Order: sequence, then C-alpha cells, then structure tokens
Amino acid sequence: MTAFISAGHNPKGIKVDPGAVANGLHEADLTVEFRNLVVEQLIKKKVAVITDKDDARLGDYLKSIQTGSGSVVLEFHFDAAVSSTATGTTSLFGSDADRLDKAFAKELVETTSSILGIKNRGALSEKDSHRGSLGLMRKQGIVSLLEICFISNPSDVKAYNDNKKALALSIANIVERYENMI
Repeated sequence: MTAFISAGHNPKGIKVDPGAVANGLHEADLTVEFRNLVVEQLIKKKVAVITDKDDARLGDYLKSIQTGSGSVVLEFHFDAAVSSTATGTTSLFGSDADRLDKAFAKELVETTSSILGIKNRGALSEKDSHRGSLGLMRKQGIVSLLEICFISNPSDVKAYNDNKKALALSIANIVERYENMI
C-alpha cells in the first residue's frame, strides 16, 4: 500500500498556481514545505509514499493517482479570508465518504487544532466547501484535504511556523495508522 501526499497548488512549472497570497506568503510554498516535512517522517517510518511534483498541474497529478482501495490520499492547503482575524483548521472528506474517511478527517483536524492551538472548524463534507466538489475526493481509499490554518491570519501563521515539525510528525503518525488499517 502507498500513501499519496500532495501540496495544494504548485510554485513552479508551466502554469504556476500560488494559491492564497497573504502577509508576504504564498500558499503553494507553505504546502510544499509541509508536504515535504510529512513525507520525510513517513519515509523514516518506512511507509511507501508518492507525492505530487512542484510543477505539476492538478489534473495531471489526479490522473497519476492509482490508489485502488488500499491507500491514504491527503492534500494540504492553507485557508484565507478577507479578515485577518479568521482563524482555524478544517478538513474535508468526499460527499460519498465512509466511516474511515470521516474518522481520518476528524483526527487530522483535531490534531492540527490541538498542536497549533487554533480553532477546530471541523471535518466537513466537500459539499460544504466553497467549491462544492473536489476532484481529489473521487479517488479510492481514505481521502481528505486538510486546511492547516489561515495564511491571512498572522497568529495562525506564527502557530504553524512554531509547531510545523511537531504537526508533521503527528500527521505522519495518523497517515501510517490509517495505511495499516487498509
């Protein structure tokens, strides 16, 4: 079994997608950084892992994910809002999610909230996201998208920077546990 870990948005390539931009930061850079921290921990744990490429388009990456039912699929994002006081972490699961998808998403958001000391905005269906439907959620396996914190909130960003290594280790532990369940 293989975990598929990706960074939302891409900082390089033919079509650069920086994602949210706030406080001098680009979401794509932060998601790549965090993905790499988690993957480093997974490799130490000897968990097979495949990641997206920093210059890949989302559609190309989605085509490359060949999970079967025995994989964890996780993508990282950072949220943004007009107000710099918007705070918290959210995880999303597919509209057709089963109990493992929901439990995985719930554990991710609870762990992130606890480690960063920010608001838990919940584990929500993709229907409740601003997009309504996410291509990643069509993949088989245990699938979630984690909005780590608000890039537009300096306190959230500080909490992330101060705790990103501990968070990456905890997220890797969760991924490993769910990989071992399936």
